[in-house]
Amino acid sequence: MKRSIIFISLMFLLVSSLVFADNQGSIGAIKDEIEVIANVGPYAAVVPQKLQYEVTKSFWTIPLEDEWFEVEPEMNFGHFTGNPDQRSRIQDSNCFLVETNCSVNLTFEGTPLTHVDGSTTLPTTYWAFKAAGVNDIPIRLPHIPFFPATPPLQLIPVQEIGYFGDSSDIPRGPEFDIRPDWLDHLLDLVTGVIWPSPEKVQSAQVYTGINDKGVYAFQVFGFAGIRENISAVKAGNYEGEIRLTVSADS
Repeated sequence: MKRSIIFISLMFLLVSSLVFADNQGSIGAIKDEIEVIANVGPYAAVVPQKLQYEVTKSFWTIPLEDEWFEVEPEMNFGHFTGNPDQRSRIQDSNCFLVETNCSVNLTFEGTPLTHVDGSTTLPTTYWAFKAAGVNDIPIRLPHIPFFPATPPLQLIPVQEIGYFGDSSDIPRGPEFDIRPDWLDHLLDLVTGVIWPSPEKVQSAQVYTGINDKGVYAFQVFGFAGIRENISAVKAGNYEGEIRLTVSADS
């Protein structure tokens, strides 16, 4: 009886082993997988940037090297005398860098230069462009006499987006003041008449050309001027702002 029980037990273990081997496979042939997943949401960042250049290296009085570097972003039109005959001005060297991981739409808006007490404004218009690309800053270049320093890609306008501001309150033009040498060079790259006219100015401009992840640059020009009547512009400091809103492309 004892031998029978032992024999039956051995047979049971043998059958169990065969069943186990049949279900699992031999070592080296076993394979299965666990899926690993994640999800990344749409995201974008906007960085305002203002670039400036100057001669940074020289030998005695001989310039040897130019450098483009970052300064605090702002669009400074400087001092107006208040004389209504004073010409309007154009300013630049500001841009927005947009980094995104998806398709996005951009909306450009701007407020007029407004007296700090809110009483009066200066005629103000802005002009947005997609730039040629994005260079790392700073950039150091050998100084070439009688030639303007080559601007970074983010300061080279290649695709017009449009004018934005108040179409009923445009600075007088097309003659204007304050055009540094490097700005002359940039404006020569822009075709057509650059001064805004009412039919071209919108309250906002929308750009829908970003269809893939990447880093993009957008340049903004500004136009500002004085009014025809002396009493229409209060003396003092004026402030405005340029806004860029990024929204996911639905």
